Amino acid sequence: MPQWSGDLERYEVIGTLGAGGHILQTLQVAGGLKVDMEITRYEPPTAAETRFESNGIKVVNTYALVPNGGGTRVTQTFDAKASGLTGRMLIPVVQGRLEQKLTQDLEKLAKLLA
Repeated sequence: MPQWSGDLERYEVIGTLGAGGHILQTLQVAGGLKVDMEITRYEPPTAAETRFESNGIKVVNTYALVPNGGGTRVTQTFDAKASGLTGRMLIPVVQGRLEQKLTQDLEKLAKLLA
């Protein structure tokens, strides 16, 4: 992740790299976003999922990897749900920037693997 994720200041795995572990991450997004992501699913080489909550927004981040011809198709799903007024106000503000960041990250990953 640190090799292909832009705006990443910190990425630290706490505990095991697997279900029940945590990843502490700091991004230069929205003025500095610090999150403690719980690894809820880790099934190499096909899937991974993390969950976290920040500023009234509950986020589930999922990666799915499937064979595609001679390579692999990577799909990332980032599902954010507001759990309060603050979250409902923040989602429209950061949504576009996060979508752009995720697209750039996956494009960089594709180049690294090519």
